[in-house]
Amino acid sequence: MRLFIALDLPPEARQAAAEVTRELKSSGADVKWVKLDLMHLTLKFLGETPKDQVPEIKAALERACQGKPGFDLAIKGCGAFPANKKPQVVWLGLEGQVERLKDLAAAIEGDMELLGFPPERRAFKAHLTLGRLRKGPKRGGRGGKAGGSTVPLSRAIAALTDFQGPAFKADKVVLMKSTLTPAGPIYEPLAEFELA
Repeated sequence: MRLFIALDLPPEARQAAAEVTRELKSSGADVKWVKLDLMHLTLKFLGETPKDQVPEIKAALERACQGKPGFDLAIKGCGAFPANKKPQVVWLGLEGQVERLKDLAAAIEGDMELLGFPPERRAFKAHLTLGRLRKGPKRGGRGGKAGGSTVPLSRAIAALTDFQGPAFKADKVVLMKSTLTPAGPIYEPLAEFELA
């Protein structure tokens, strides 16, 4: 089964993401946008995992979350990886008690590494993924649709770099199963872990 660990998002955070996505869609870029009901903040992607390993993952997450307080976050800014002028992944940024979020992610990363999951090579960056540019044939353009340009998308992102979304409390970690289908992924929570 394909698994990942995430922070649950409240409706107001999802609504802010939907608002920004609508603005960015007007650029016409060929982006696979994340569905509103599937939006989450990924803490660790585990990938294909044997079913019999799930109990020890749950036990490790229980330990990682135990005694850790919930924390306050707010949506702030819009950008892209690797850069706004070369967008491949479009995201919303987060501010607030981000150090607590990083500490939680580091604790989970360390516990999952002890279970044999390879550590993430990149430093953890607190963000919500809005969409990924589709990889298609390029004929004279610079990404996006075949023959198209990412310039309109880059401009739309630049216009939203100071976007201020709602504040919210992060207080629940979820172990999620992801089933890939032709219509898109289906997420099923396997376990939830409350933060103090």
